[in-house]
Amino acid sequence: MKANIKISIILLGIAFAFSFSSCERIKFDEDENAIVRNARNTLQEYETDGGDFVFLKSVIGMEASAYDEYLTGNGYEECEYNSTTSAKYTDTRVDSISKYLFVHLGYNNKVPNVEMKVQSNDIDTLSAIFMKWLLEIKNSSSFPLLVRESYEIDDDGAYMTFDNIDQFIDAISSAQPSSELDVEIYINDNQGYTYNLYIAGWANAVYMQIINERVNSPLPEVPTVNLTEEYLGKDILIAKVDYMTFEYGGFYSMNVTNKQNEGNEIPFLADYMYPGDFGYIKLYYHDESNLLMDGSIIWSGCGELNFPETFVKGSNSSTYVPEYTMKRGLSFPSDRISYIDDDGSYVQDVDESDNDLGYIWQTLSTQEEFMSYYEQTSKKVAVYLYTPSLGFGDPYEWYYMVFVER
Repeated sequence: MKANIKISIILLGIAFAFSFSSCERIKFDEDENAIVRNARNTLQEYETDGGDFVFLKSVIGMEASAYDEYLTGNGYEECEYNSTTSAKYTDTRVDSISKYLFVHLGYNNKVPNVEMKVQSNDIDTLSAIFMKWLLEIKNSSSFPLLVRESYEIDDDGAYMTFDNIDQFIDAISSAQPSSELDVEIYINDNQGYTYNLYIAGWANAVYMQIINERVNSPLPEVPTVNLTEEYLGKDILIAKVDYMTFEYGGFYSMNVTNKQNEGNEIPFLADYMYPGDFGYIKLYYHDESNLLMDGSIIWSGCGELNFPETFVKGSNSSTYVPEYTMKRGLSFPSDRISYIDDDGSYVQDVDESDNDLGYIWQTLSTQEEFMSYYEQTSKKVAVYLYTPSLGFGDPYEWYYMVFVER
């Protein structure tokens, strides 16, 4: 199973959540050759410090009272736009293309979502702008922080996917620009930013969207405790790891009855109801007397975790430092950590392009409480992706539940 397979339901089409209405612009020259010649100069014509990527990202997190002055001070002019929660601007510095910027406010009055849209009758110009944006991302300080990457090309029905940016650049560089070309990039970093780039040849447009819902919905603070026997002497440790950032969300430890010592897998019993509207997931240890997790799932909303209700984390006092964590060259133990499905069974085959287990291991292997349990068991660590919002789900609400038996 690929850990982030559920996110595919939200990847396609998010660039089309905005109107195609436009402010009045200088019309394109009817001479196609003139269009091509003039468009070659546009890459420098509207350049800002750090490029469009850096400029667009700088708007994320701005207060509603601040972004208008910031944008107008950088050459943008607000357009009439039929929305109470969004604003539309046009770049007044360019004539050979139509360039727009959309700002979308969050419920806490900070900007979590901005998009840039460029329209041109010349698909070659759009491809050049797309490549410019792509290289800006690759050369930015955000690129080393990426944790997920998805690159797709649909060239008149010839569909291709790529796992890394270099393969994608090679492919897109050799693709013949045409009105049938659709290209999409979806990536996110461990700071909670998602970046979506899209070429829509049929719409004569290219898009770049940046989202970070964490500016309005930061992760909750987790209380710190001393790692006494009260926490380290139980049978099961249950940890939380954020889906978007892989940030540690704390742990809960508990005892179980009828403990099973044989085998190398935690004996889960699952009760899962798919959310036609409302559903849930309940995971038990061996039988229904040992509830490990109870979470509701809502198709067009957001469920909640009913159990465990409280999470804590170990202190930084180094009162307990397991020998395992002191060894240099600690590597990812692929044979001792695995996803579990909605039925509680361990997943045997993991997509090679899925790196989430590795990032989860990086997070948890630095936590003394997790390593204390991990060192004292031969059973596989179990990882479950809890998606309380599933339909048009918000991955900022998702997290991994990780189970390790002592």
